[in-house]
Amino acid sequence: MNDEQREDHTAAGQARLVGPGLDATQAFAVCGDALTNGKLGGAARLEQIMDAQGLLMAAAGPSHHVRFSDLLDRLDGEKAGSLQGLMPEWASPAGLDALRFLDKDGFTTEDAYDYRYEVLQVIRAAKKVGRLRGRVTLSDLRGEYKQETVYASLKGNFYHVHRGNLVRHPAVTVEELKKLRLPPPALDFYEDIPSHMSFQGYWFRCPACRWPMKITVEGRRARAQGSAYCLYPWHAETGASYIFTPVKGQIPVLDQAVELRTPDVRHRALYTGAVPSIPRALPVEGYKALVRDVWRYTTIPGLPEVRLYEVLTERLQGTDVQVQLWPDNDVFDLLVSRGEGEKRQTLFAVDFKDYRWSNHLVSKLRADGGDKGKAGWIVVPDHRESQIPQLTEECRRHGMKAATATDFLELVVRTVKEGRGR
Repeated sequence: MNDEQREDHTAAGQARLVGPGLDATQAFAVCGDALTNGKLGGAARLEQIMDAQGLLMAAAGPSHHVRFSDLLDRLDGEKAGSLQGLMPEWASPAGLDALRFLDKDGFTTEDAYDYRYEVLQVIRAAKKVGRLRGRVTLSDLRGEYKQETVYASLKGNFYHVHRGNLVRHPAVTVEELKKLRLPPPALDFYEDIPSHMSFQGYWFRCPACRWPMKITVEGRRARAQGSAYCLYPWHAETGASYIFTPVKGQIPVLDQAVELRTPDVRHRALYTGAVPSIPRALPVEGYKALVRDVWRYTTIPGLPEVRLYEVLTERLQGTDVQVQLWPDNDVFDLLVSRGEGEKRQTLFAVDFKDYRWSNHLVSKLRADGGDKGKAGWIVVPDHRESQIPQLTEECRRHGMKAATATDFLELVVRTVKEGRGR
């Protein structure tokens, strides 16, 4: 088997592996939209859930029937969002048995959301280079934005400014949104504060990313308990998780639900977790927030990108080295270079990645034949450090290297200060 055949075989194997998992995440995402989309009537909700049943049956094959009543059982209660036992054993992807596709409110969980997105990136990359045969059908969901759509809407002389605004201002007042002067297509990325992120007309910012937190109320009357937490697990785990007592007619007040994590000295400069701050309630009226796709795949990875850029720029002051963020309309996420124009020497060209499952990133690198923009480095947030061994092995195949943000920061500063280039 030659290299090209081996790569085709790898892509085909990946497609078979992720197919049922993708169909399942698609199906439950459709169900989640049906349950939580306040703009849908009863008939439209029922139709969407029936569409989801069709997706699951297509994945299971003609010999296995996914009953509508069984699917309904997975939309709330103890079995909410669970795939276990719903599909035939061969169609249940390894490692997904414990994954919950929906939470108890019928809302797509962050793990399922990331799984779906990352698998789509692998499939799209494989299709672009012709390594994935056959037709891949995807169910269109309301509010879904491909990253290509997001970045295409920002292209131009002010790309850097516009993308930075999506990172720094994921939720703003209507007046603030006007002042950002985003291109008209990008304005569609902002919507009213969703109902699952509000309580009695109020919402809360995550102290780490400033996007609305998910709000849940359990129990009734005197036993009612409210919670608010960021949908990005790293933020929730580091402190963006709160509780409150829901009282009718009163503005909710939060209390800390988990212990705040404190980064060690070495990782403090690039820390992007939650900070010691109790968010105050903000009125839903008059505010807009980014849709979930744009927040998760532009704002969230953008936060450590921007922070790395700022710290590198500060630490390289007084040298002849320049640091650029998203240069040339995002050819790279970060470029460290010396000189100008034709004499410019590239020292480090970086693509920043924040994937929940590193095997999906590995598969995408294989489909792309490395990095699409020909970056020499894949850099991940510090809290994805466990992914580095697997990424290092794959990057070596493409003449690339992998590092965490802090490891990369220290390497660049040390290399520049010692007068060397890479």
